[in-house]
Amino acid sequence: MKVITNQTLYQCDHCGKRLLTKHGARIHEEQYCSVVLEQKKKEKQSKCKHKNIDTHYGYIPGEAVMEPQYDYCVDCGKTIGWGERCG
Repeated sequence: MKVITNQTLYQCDHCGKRLLTKHGARIHEEQYCSVVLEQKKKEKQSKCKHKNIDTHYGYIPGEAVMEPQYDYCVDCGKTIGWGERCG
């Protein structure tokens, strides 16, 4: 977080969003900054073993029948391909 000169604004170091208070800027960087959240998500996915896998089902267009669309890890949310399945 940096203070913009001659102004009472604070700016996020990661995404550049301008905020009015120092406390608001700190909260933004910890909880809401999309860049930081994406880094944390990638870090969590890289550490995950993908043991808890579930299949997402979606409706076939024009039908009242659901079909499997993709598998995903319940723990980290990563979409799992056939080569990444543990077994």
